[in-house]
Amino acid sequence: MKWIRKHTGASTVIAVFAALLILVLVSYQTFGESNILGRSAGRIVGIVQTPLAGVGRFIDARFSVYLNSGDIARENEQLKARVDELERELNEARLSGADLADLEKLSEALNYADLGNDYNLVTADVIGLDNSNGFNIFTINVGSQNGVSNDSVVIDSNGLIGRVMAVNESSAKVISIIDETNKVGFQVFRNLEWLGMLNGDGDGKLTGYMLDETAAVREGDRLITSEVGGFYPAGITIGKVTSVEWNHDSPLKTVRVEPAVYFKSIRKVTVLI
Repeated sequence: MKWIRKHTGASTVIAVFAALLILVLVSYQTFGESNILGRSAGRIVGIVQTPLAGVGRFIDARFSVYLNSGDIARENEQLKARVDELERELNEARLSGADLADLEKLSEALNYADLGNDYNLVTADVIGLDNSNGFNIFTINVGSQNGVSNDSVVIDSNGLIGRVMAVNESSAKVISIIDETNKVGFQVFRNLEWLGMLNGDGDGKLTGYMLDETAAVREGDRLITSEVGGFYPAGITIGKVTSVEWNHDSPLKTVRVEPAVYFKSIRKVTVLI
């Protein structure tokens, strides 16, 4: 009795629980009878079962979360892996699209050249500049093991860059057409019978002369390679004429040319082998 007086709250809960338990037992014994006690028992069972059922559903839901947490974690890992896979596929598709665009531009740069099946294409990165004149002479990361040899022609998607001047197993030095020592034979696309020679002017541009003094070359004419000079196959884009001048010391016409290639920022090139 002292314990009951000391723990009034707990005693009350125990008493209520005991009373409910007795009611449930009595109700189940008389459940379904047609007398007053049976009908009352049915109502009591309904009243008691409703909150108990709610408690049961709550417990079941909580335990289901814990029981299924392993499956959920596995599904999350699978979804993350699939997302990573899709991102890789998307990046590869973007890369393929960029490569395709580069090839299309390269095709445009070579659209005057009839190279047939004489050449294969090897792509290379620029890995070093060899002097203070920028891209007059530079190094690429392909060499003899890739089929590159001395005088292999180097281009990009815009046109002619130059030729290989030295090669080892894994790299090569390229001398560009803007170097003053590198001569390039050209023809005017508007009239392929008009021929001339170009070399670098020391300022990133090209200068040269027409072999035929009667050639009516003019500003804006597109120049492409000819076989004059022996290094380059005919038909590769060189650039556009920016001015035409008479050389008073000779009967030759002097032309100044803007290269099609932007030589200040070459990053990737293609070698014809």
